[in-house]
Amino acid sequence: MVEHAHAVIPWFQKNGNPSGLERPIYKQLSAFMLLVAQLLKCELAGRASNATGAGLQRLILPYEKVDTNPEGADDGTKIDVGLRSCPVNSPVEAQPDASYGRALAVVEAKGRSTKALWHQAYAQLFDYSHNVYYCQIDRRFIWGLACCGSEVRACIFSNYRAFASPAIDMTDKAGRSELVRLLVGWSLCDNDRLGYDDTIVWNSELQCYEISVPCADRPGESVPYYTDAFIIGAERLFSRHCRCFLATSTRPTAPVTEDNPLVPDCVIKDTWTFHDEQYNEPALDTGGNSAGSTSTGNSRDNSDGSRGDGNGEVADKLARVTIGGEAVFCWPPENFDLSSLTERSEIGILRKIDARLRHRVDLDGRYPRILDGGWVFQGSDTQRVLDSTRLILGDLDSAQQSRTPFCVHMRYAMTPIGEPLKYVCSIPELIVVLHDVMRCHAAIYDECRILHRDISDSNILIVRPKSGGVHGMLIDFDCAVDKSVTKRFTRPECSGSLPYMSVGNLERLPIPRTQLDDWESVIYLICWLGAFGINDESRIVGGNLPEHLDEIC
Repeated sequence: MVEHAHAVIPWFQKNGNPSGLERPIYKQLSAFMLLVAQLLKCELAGRASNATGAGLQRLILPYEKVDTNPEGADDGTKIDVGLRSCPVNSPVEAQPDASYGRALAVVEAKGRSTKALWHQAYAQLFDYSHNVYYCQIDRRFIWGLACCGSEVRACIFSNYRAFASPAIDMTDKAGRSELVRLLVGWSLCDNDRLGYDDTIVWNSELQCYEISVPCADRPGESVPYYTDAFIIGAERLFSRHCRCFLATSTRPTAPVTEDNPLVPDCVIKDTWTFHDEQYNEPALDTGGNSAGSTSTGNSRDNSDGSRGDGNGEVADKLARVTIGGEAVFCWPPENFDLSSLTERSEIGILRKIDARLRHRVDLDGRYPRILDGGWVFQGSDTQRVLDSTRLILGDLDSAQQSRTPFCVHMRYAMTPIGEPLKYVCSIPELIVVLHDVMRCHAAIYDECRILHRDISDSNILIVRPKSGGVHGMLIDFDCAVDKSVTKRFTRPECSGSLPYMSVGNLERLPIPRTQLDDWESVIYLICWLGAFGINDESRIVGGNLPEHLDEIC
């Protein structure tokens, strides 16, 4: 502990880093994290567990390697410092093997505090943090720390917005207390306050993930599904964070290994559904001693050019964690009807399609069928709260509600399982797949009055039944609209996949979107496949493209 205290002292001094280099800050910041963890561990050893239970306590520890490329990175970029959540009985020491798959937050440091360096730090945090989403299938939002000189800002990244706290001045006693308060909050809060999803857990006995999917037949209950592989990860920092898993509802009888693989029979889609309606701001009842403090300074200009209220409300406004109490977000209101959201979501559209087309045996397997699914709730059985961006951001976003997309967390299991279009074996097989898909598209529009609006290579799958043969399946109805509900189809915004958009859609022409727009997308898809190849074996590289086009012509 003495070693950590000595190492962190220069960080507390106004001229503690005369060289202006960022590397000394790595050691100082890591030492501060270790010092707080050691003090917290000593404090907790002499008292009873906190109100939420000993299992929810953790230590926030830095990785041993600094300026390193963590495992799971999609490029060669290096993070300055990584933070990890460890069990409270762990030894207080720097953690080995930096990995995005186990990182709680990424820290980006700069040697001095200037507007330009703050912007660089934010940009690098944006660049690095998307790897956390991809590598951790149970992350709902991400924390980060930007450090310039002796100032620190806590950052939070949600689906479509990022927030940074006012600067925490480490040369000031109040500032140091505020960062300690934030770290203590991280150490004692519930998992969902750190950005984790309590409905996705690693089952160490079975060596696979157990995912709770809302039950279709029993509202309020969930069905456990098991998976050891995802086929689509959340690759972007700002998006719907759509993830897809190969899964089964049959509990494995033995641990999942290479010799005893899990046999999937469905696909789980986990996504944040976008809604453009405006809702009332949820109330926040701290219900105990707040982890935040009152403001310690008046409104002032920050060194990054923004305005803030000083250090005092960092934990209240940003961390939203409590010590000895629970924060309760009162949304949705008791009289709010969630069915209105469900009807306009993909799961509502698929249920309507299945209800109208179930008698069409010729369309079996040409569109996804819902097994289970619904809205995801966080919290205990006695206090379940709808998981949404409003739950994550709370009153952080109260001043800019109209500018922040409102997203609600949804999860559902579907069948059958298909392969991407790139695995088509031949041109005749491609013709069969496209024929099936557009025949299904026409039936859905004629009998269900639903327009897909996103025909692309990624939304057409190949299904190979065990009985033999091959057929196509149309998926991803996130952009679909129900004509029976939405009377007008004039959509000035672009919807769909850019390479295959119709001209009217691409240019945002104020004309109704119809079936012809989707058929136009099919023509562009066929041209694309004809020019670049129908699968990986026939894919045309850029250098051979002109000759190939001559052959086509």
